Amino acid sequence: MTRLFFFICFLSINLFAENNEKALKDSLLKFWEARNTRDFETIYFYESKIGAITGSSSENHFYEDPPPDFESVINYYSRVESDVTPSNIRIIQLAEKVYLTLYYLSGSYTYSNGKINNEYQARVSNIWLYENGGFKLYYKNFNKLKKELKPMDIIAYPMD
Repeated sequence: MTRLFFFICFLSINLFAENNEKALKDSLLKFWEARNTRDFETIYFYESKIGAITGSSSENHFYEDPPPDFESVINYYSRVESDVTPSNIRIIQLAEKVYLTLYYLSGSYTYSNGKINNEYQARVSNIWLYENGGFKLYYKNFNKLKKELKPMDIIAYPMD
């Protein structure tokens, strides 16, 4: 009962997030904090309710995810563990309620198959939709970053 009360309070606080880049950056950081702490209610809040597309760096495939329910969020996210930090975040508004985020993740990650990567680095692109009064994650693509490379800001394409 107490969990339900806190979940409703959380939803009411986040239900009216502003539709702007600063609010999206805050949402992105809260999403990864929830992933790191396995806060399934918050993860569910940030998942798009129309489903999602996911690109996996570990398998080099794209997957079409059905609209989530709370049990499916628990089922998937209880199989993976992360202690990652987003950095070099760039946000580009594509349409009134559609945003592209580009950033890096660094830290440790345990995949659903049990493989542990304590030097996890990925280049990430997401599409976030502003729906139902808040940002929801619709598209997720993760590309492994070679160990010798480090996260950096987006720069102009080198022409040399």
